[in-house]
Amino acid sequence: MMEKENPQISVIIPIYHVEISLLERCLNGLEKQTEQDFEVLLVFDEDMSNYNSLVEKFRKRKLKIKAMEREHQGVSAARNKGIQNAEGKWIAFVDADDWMEDDALKIQLKTGEEQNADIVMGEHIMEYGTTSQLHQYLKASQVFEYGNKEIFEKDILKPQTGAGFVWGKLFRKDFLIENKIYFNENLSAAEDAEFMFRAACDAKRIVYITELCYHYWYNASSAVRRYQKDYVQKYVKSMKALEKDIDERKDKEYCRETYYSCVLYHLLLIVINYSFHPQSGLKGKEQIREFKKLLKQPMFDTALKHIHFEDFSKTRQITLACIKCHFYFGVRMIAKIRHKQFKNYSKR
Repeated sequence: MMEKENPQISVIIPIYHVEISLLERCLNGLEKQTEQDFEVLLVFDEDMSNYNSLVEKFRKRKLKIKAMEREHQGVSAARNKGIQNAEGKWIAFVDADDWMEDDALKIQLKTGEEQNADIVMGEHIMEYGTTSQLHQYLKASQVFEYGNKEIFEKDILKPQTGAGFVWGKLFRKDFLIENKIYFNENLSAAEDAEFMFRAACDAKRIVYITELCYHYWYNASSAVRRYQKDYVQKYVKSMKALEKDIDERKDKEYCRETYYSCVLYHLLLIVINYSFHPQSGLKGKEQIREFKKLLKQPMFDTALKHIHFEDFSKTRQITLACIKCHFYFGVRMIAKIRHKQFKNYSKR
């Protein structure tokens, strides 16, 4: 009897309170892949009984699915369970409400094998309901290794580049296992960037390709944008973990200034999703008073002394300038406009 060969790729999908229609769209995208030698690991971070019929439907249609469930412990723990159970030579991470371009796995696999890469990154599209926006990291394909790898490492700390997301990429599994690169299960925010930073630091060769691979579904009502009392603590914890990563790698001091940009990017998220959120329970002047207290925290105070405006989009530059100039009513107004935009996105 012939021994069963392992698949080339393991696609890991963490699932927690995802609409069945969105997961179905995600699996439809995988079913259409021109690369057929892959398995799908559905890691349910909850009771999977509501999804059983959907899973069986795709199994009957010959999608190779492994479904596993666990008590809710967060996306990092779910992805780690996927890594531990993956049989593929390569690993791809997909969020359950996103989907892949039909040729994505084939193109990334071919690139990874031919280029002997540890990580392959493709392009992605931001999907805003009825509108789409292509996100282009660079204008031409690029290999990062030796001296120029520090460019990619720093770009991971600039969330707008897309380098810090784990989706839209292919990882050589042996590389992750040998370097003990797993998700930090103590983090529940910005866990992608922290994982990617460690992975990029240990990678010998990272290849970026300009081919479109991934569709990211912008969910205006996602947990990232909902008001949470512990929102600040989550991001502060993640930023401290990233700072620790830099501190422990004495040869990565060149990432320090970019780290400050990462802190400020997440401060801008806090502005919208916490400090000036309509559900905060505070009124205008109270919101401003509490925000000023937040800015006195050493992490944010230090980062505001190291602003690199070129790391941010024009709209974020304006918000940072308002904060720097203590024009907090302006910051509050920007947050109000942003929340109106979220409402418009959610209606599409």
